[in-house]
Amino acid sequence: MSVVLELLLADARTPTGGHAHSGGLEAALAAGLTLTEVPAFIRARLRTVGRVEAAIAASAARAATVDELLDLELELAARTPAEPLRRASGALGAGLLRTACAWWPSAQPLTGYRAAGSLTLRPVALGAVARAAALAPVAAARLSLYDDAAIVASAAVKLTALDAAVASGWLVSLAPEIDELVAAAAGDGVLPSSSTPLLDRRAVAHAIAERRLFVS
Repeated sequence: MSVVLELLLADARTPTGGHAHSGGLEAALAAGLTLTEVPAFIRARLRTVGRVEAAIAASAARAATVDELLDLELELAARTPAEPLRRASGALGAGLLRTACAWWPSAQPLTGYRAAGSLTLRPVALGAVARAAALAPVAAARLSLYDDAAIVASAAVKLTALDAAVASGWLVSLAPEIDELVAAAAGDGVLPSSSTPLLDRRAVAHAIAERRLFVS
């Protein structure tokens, strides 16, 4: 059962709103990033934003109370200085919580967090959902990292003349790095902090751009 739930949470068809996000790729391409540089962009995200969010997701999967989840919400908000990125993460988290609460309408602290959370940031929501699904913290970290890479790869297909098979190949090539980051994120409960000023600056500019396909 846990394998099925993990696959369901990793499935792009699960209604969480991820299709509306590019993980900063749209803004990066507008700023001059080339198609051949996209895999390096994904890799850089995984080792900065992805690493932080995976650790938060793993910690949230261990959280037994709503207060613990709210504390993690504040920890992640402090590590996400750009308001458009907090807003985008909150939209993704809210979509995930809405779907998961339809699956487990009485699960705690999942439903309590949905009611009490003011930010509902995606990694915290993902960890809460993982706990409701009886998934281990390592699974929450893996899902967080995979989703971060998959969102960018999927957006690349829509934003450029890229074969979807090539985009999926990027994810295959990143598997060893994702495994490495999963082990670190889920291992000791320490919450890392990585600065990504270029992503933050581009996110602020992208949020007010008149022509954009993706929310983030």
